[in-house]
Amino acid sequence: MNLNRPFPYNSSYKIHILIGAVLGLLLGFILIILQPFNLNNFNHKYGDVLLMGFGFVKFIDYIFAHFIENYFYKKKQDWTFWNEIVFLSLSSLSGAVLGYIYLDTVFEKQPLSFLRLILFFYYIVLPILPLIIFPKSVLRYLLIKNSTIDFKRKNTKKEDITFEKLTLKGQNIKDELTYIKERLIYVKSLDNYVQVYYNDEQLKSKILRAKLSEILTQAPFLIQPHRSYLINPIHSFKIKGNSQKSVLVLPELEEVIPISRTSYKTMRGLFN
Repeated sequence: MNLNRPFPYNSSYKIHILIGAVLGLLLGFILIILQPFNLNNFNHKYGDVLLMGFGFVKFIDYIFAHFIENYFYKKKQDWTFWNEIVFLSLSSLSGAVLGYIYLDTVFEKQPLSFLRLILFFYYIVLPILPLIIFPKSVLRYLLIKNSTIDFKRKNTKKEDITFEKLTLKGQNIKDELTYIKERLIYVKSLDNYVQVYYNDEQLKSKILRAKLSEILTQAPFLIQPHRSYLINPIHSFKIKGNSQKSVLVLPELEEVIPISRTSYKTMRGLFN
């Protein structure tokens, strides 16, 4: 397994607060309901609350660990499987230390001891560790992956709204078309006019009194596969035919756009 492969990551505290809360509740459930380590002999007026305190400690530990991982993520701007393994190991270790501190200072009310810390790790942490680290790794992978996909979808919608807007002007005073750059598909010459095709939820077009050369001056990102056409290379055109006779096709277009012999090699480099 390549440990340097990218691993899903989300720096947002919202998703990690949810993960920390689930982990804390899970630990509290294990201690209160399953009662390992002879906890059924623990008698206290607020026993369940004190046991749930371990879950709260786990929650605080996880949020603090996320704060640390965010620091390193922002420095590296990537997150790998190796980073994830290190995070899971160190956050579990720090959680165990905080759990021991809570045990001695709040639960049993006695001085801290390094020997008791070692015994705590051996008799309590190691047996319960798989029950915590496995759901932690699964939760992080699934929730972060899904939240990243949702973010990309939302971000795509936002970008769709904020795409760069440009205006093509014809020779007449009010002869113009304001459009989103990425939605312009192609321009076709009609003698002293041009017909501009663009996507606005469906294919639309507008005729302007202008020469193709004037349009190219206003929109230099367009390329000219044929003397009568300009196309927007952002779209995934496909080439049909060979150097002797070929055309550009796009699924949403009924019209095919011819390619001149002199432009064929350039078009091949762009689209095939």
